[in-house]
Amino acid sequence: MSQPMIGFRGRGRECRRVPLLRLWCAALGARAASEGLQPQCQAYLESKNLGSPSDLAQRMEQVDSFGGRCTPSPDTDTTYAPNPTSTIPGVTDTTPLACRYGNPEMFKCQTCCGWRPHFNWVVSTCEPNDKLSSSMFCKVPQCVEEGSPKINYVAAYQYNGSHFVLLDESTAGDLASEGVSGNWHDKTGWEAKKQQFEWMGGVGDWTSKYAPWGDGPSGPRGVTPPGALWILSAENFYYAGFYMLSQLNLNVQGKGNPTGSPCWVWEFDPVEGTVGWMPENAPLPGNLNQLYATNNAAPSGCMPVAYTAMQANGLKRDFSTPASFATFCQENPQAIGCEFWEPSQADLWWSGTVQGSQRFENYWDEAYVFAVVLDQRGLWIYRWRPDAATGETGWPGVSRHQAARVLAAKPRPVTDASGLSTDVPGDVSEAVIFQPSLPPEEACRAASIQATNWQFGANALGAMATQLNAYGPGQEFDGAQNWWAHFADSGQQAANYPLSIAGVPKQDLPQQYTCNKPNEFSCQCRQDGAQPQTPPTGLDKADSNRQPGAADGPPATAPKLLRAFPAEEGQDKGGTAAASSLPIVATVVMVCALVAAGVTGFFVRRCLMSSERQSLWS
Repeated sequence: MSQPMIGFRGRGRECRRVPLLRLWCAALGARAASEGLQPQCQAYLESKNLGSPSDLAQRMEQVDSFGGRCTPSPDTDTTYAPNPTSTIPGVTDTTPLACRYGNPEMFKCQTCCGWRPHFNWVVSTCEPNDKLSSSMFCKVPQCVEEGSPKINYVAAYQYNGSHFVLLDESTAGDLASEGVSGNWHDKTGWEAKKQQFEWMGGVGDWTSKYAPWGDGPSGPRGVTPPGALWILSAENFYYAGFYMLSQLNLNVQGKGNPTGSPCWVWEFDPVEGTVGWMPENAPLPGNLNQLYATNNAAPSGCMPVAYTAMQANGLKRDFSTPASFATFCQENPQAIGCEFWEPSQADLWWSGTVQGSQRFENYWDEAYVFAVVLDQRGLWIYRWRPDAATGETGWPGVSRHQAARVLAAKPRPVTDASGLSTDVPGDVSEAVIFQPSLPPEEACRAASIQATNWQFGANALGAMATQLNAYGPGQEFDGAQNWWAHFADSGQQAANYPLSIAGVPKQDLPQQYTCNKPNEFSCQCRQDGAQPQTPPTGLDKADSNRQPGAADGPPATAPKLLRAFPAEEGQDKGGTAAASSLPIVATVVMVCALVAAGVTGFFVRRCLMSSERQSLWS
């Protein structure tokens, strides 16, 4: 420590007596409090005229009624929350990872305050039950209610730093020492076990729901850092939902919200139908069987998401996020996602949503296997059409009717060019969609253009608390978190992956649909009218001898993924919202206009939250 800092610490009374010295001491104090911050988080403080992370925490309390630190209920950990420790070696103890800044639900109900990063799956369907015959997501043809989905099995896996390990209590299928299995046609697996996973049936936005839930520490632990994997195999997933919630949410809501709140503080939707997003009789964003991926239905404050490419990069005309694609964009500067500031890419959504392009077209009675990975780099959603002869997929040990108990950390890289861009057609043999994470430095950069409120202020404070290692119990920023920093990189990103796996501009999507209006709905929707092709036998056999980590060549259709546009001169490069926020503002106006017209479900929840508190982009 330098001598001036010692002088500051030892001469407090002198500092208070002399005005100029007081300013000097204040500056030194802020420097001391910020020591250890990395450049983007330090730049955040400077852009907000704040001297330290402590000043940020204080400002959040002043400007937002939900901007402070919530107070947890002493009963949560013993009654509703899952066990923070795991019996699997290498799995994170989540005790110090309690989230106490962010989502307003934590302030409305103490049970929700201090929730930890434990996540699990939900399957939502339109199957009628004894409580409900239909719902807002299920204004669909009878053939859908009776025939979709047809599930073989659903499995949850915990990453231990090297492999994924099956979690029996969170897996719906026939369990054995080898792993899990199921075949819808034989009424085994999911069909035989799903009643054990009934959750919120007859209540809510979907008619029937299934999920792993239970009695707090003695129930399912869910999946935590350092990584998560969920697998769903189906003979038909034409229209349904496969999404993730916090384990606390599942436990509390499964018990009927006994403390007054479901603790809906986080949500990730890798594959979900969209009828409930829109006003009744309004057109859908795509055809009935184009199921969307989104990650921003319930912002947490402790696990920031990208929203648009422009927002994730702080509205600046240079690429920095996601950092793992920096080399790709240096080598392919005109590729989709690398010049997000160009007008043609201003609507490039990396968090999905109705504005985005992250969707899978699923054919009727077509077998698909989905695998969803949550790791340090973000969310990875794979879909395979299993091999017609063997049932194999691109992930060794995962097949149409069974999955092994222990799996390698990653599948073989996707090489089908049609599966390396979002808006995935139904006949594509393999595909991957990517939603980037915002670890601490990226979180500070993205938050720098936003209001210092319960969401974006919490994102920045959590990033700083993580960098300062001051987020745990009893520390200065107890409960300010960036959970991405506690996940491991499981190696999902292959050398041949273009950034188009995170999204393509909306203008590149089809402009006309034949099956997106209620009077057009059917169980034979096709975007291009083509008949599905039989999956080839020996799927990916050319890659079967590839060693883990082996280099992959460039995508076969690289020219298709590249686009050239003239640079737009004079656009703001300083990271302020004034010159570059029009696409964001337009999006917010559009979404809230839909709400005024009667939108329910997905966007209603989000707009009500933002209008009740403070606009997310104000």
